[in-house]
Amino acid sequence: MKKQRGITLITLTITIIVMMIIAGITVYFGLDLIREVKLQDLRTNMLLMQAKGKECVEEVSFQKANVTDANEIETIKNENLKGIKVEENSEVQNLLQNTGKIQEGFEYYYLTQQDLSDMGIQELSVEDYGYFIVGYNIDEIKVEVINTNGYQGNYTLTQLNELTGE
Repeated sequence: MKKQRGITLITLTITIIVMMIIAGITVYFGLDLIREVKLQDLRTNMLLMQAKGKECVEEVSFQKANVTDANEIETIKNENLKGIKVEENSEVQNLLQNTGKIQEGFEYYYLTQQDLSDMGIQELSVEDYGYFIVGYNIDEIKVEVINTNGYQGNYTLTQLNELTGE
């Protein structure tokens, strides 16, 4: 009788177990990598919004330098600041309050899809990312960007920068 050659059941079982361990590790690191990419994508888009917002704030600050009439200052803001002003008792106002990130001295505007397109950001949708709210502080020439969905309980660009260590 010939000696049979082949793989034993024990060898096959050990091979399958090792492959399952490797697959588990790969999935874990793959999911971690996907989370990191989503964070970086959100942060990058918010940085772009902040840069465009800062341009708007600087333009308003420049144009209102010699203006004393409050109505004319409002007109300058309406012409230059991106977004729609967040009104009291609106859905966006409630979402903004839920983030707990309202700061004194800032005026808050939420960005529409058209505003995002004008900024060069086309792939973001409210359904996927929530609202993007920009806080403009004209007097101190500061801009803060807030996302109503956030990332693991972090809603502002400042918080996301701290998460990434930048």
